[in-house]
Amino acid sequence: MTDDRENVQRLARKLRENLMKCADNADVDPVHDTRTGTRRLQATLENRVRQLLEGDAEQPLRDAAIATMKLLKKIRHEAGPVRDLDVHRKLLEKLTKRTARAGGEESEGTQQPKEAKLALGEPDLLHAPEMQLRTTILEKQADDLDAWLKHRRSELTEGLKAQAKDLAAKLDKRVDELQAAFETRRVRRVRKKPPGVVALDSFARLASEIQVLDAGNLHDFRKGAKKARYVAELAAQGDAQARLVGETLKKLQDEIGDWHDWMVLAEEAHAALGDKATELTALLEAEREQHFVAAMKMAAKLRGRLMGEWLAVSRGPAARAANAPRTAPAHRRRATS
Repeated sequence: MTDDRENVQRLARKLRENLMKCADNADVDPVHDTRTGTRRLQATLENRVRQLLEGDAEQPLRDAAIATMKLLKKIRHEAGPVRDLDVHRKLLEKLTKRTARAGGEESEGTQQPKEAKLALGEPDLLHAPEMQLRTTILEKQADDLDAWLKHRRSELTEGLKAQAKDLAAKLDKRVDELQAAFETRRVRRVRKKPPGVVALDSFARLASEIQVLDAGNLHDFRKGAKKARYVAELAAQGDAQARLVGETLKKLQDEIGDWHDWMVLAEEAHAALGDKATELTALLEAEREQHFVAAMKMAAKLRGRLMGEWLAVSRGPAARAANAPRTAPAHRRRATS
């Protein structure tokens, strides 16, 4: 069995287990693992399809992979929004605790370090004379927003629980089709690239497609980087280069993800509370702007590092040797000379 087939089976089996857990109780962990599982499996399939030759011989596997990826998108559509709400509720909880702690320190006459004030996002809101009152207002607004998020999660969870068993059954069918396609296709001998190089290739394609980053495409850039990271992580334990590439991509993904979560949470605050929570929405918007600046800096830094590594491996001696035409053995060259 090829590595691709083993990876597909393993990832699909784990995804199915989490779908069945969601059918019973769509708690935080199985929902998170379900969404992550769809992305890991999709990254594996996309990488496999990219290696297929054009023509009828490869078409069954290509069709089976594309059908499976469509199903994965549907599963992610059910689990993703629930997971997002879990993340946003956790962010809101951390922010509430932080502002309450800051308010208590100020009310006792203690002075916060400059770094702590900057971390709060909007010093004007949290360092006024009526600090304790403002903290109480923020806590009340945060409670109202959390209640809205919790209710929204409950609604979406019912849909996920209702669909999970059916989606698991459809996943079984798609995986069977994939395995049959692997069995019937003609085996080709190909020189495989190391996983770390494959991940760097994936990131290089992403960087070529999105050359200038801004608020409009930064999240799409993150999703592309996540796919490359999953490719690297498939072999991270046995490949030092893949592990380092995966760690760098995760750092990039996490920084951009933080910004995106704060941005969506600010939008949810506007949707849930309107103009009745100006203190909280202003604080959330300040967090959003701070994390956007941090994400853009991190993206520029790590993008340059990863592209440098990609250029090194794609133009280095190993790459040139891999792409060089094969020559006949010495005894054959003598025979034909």
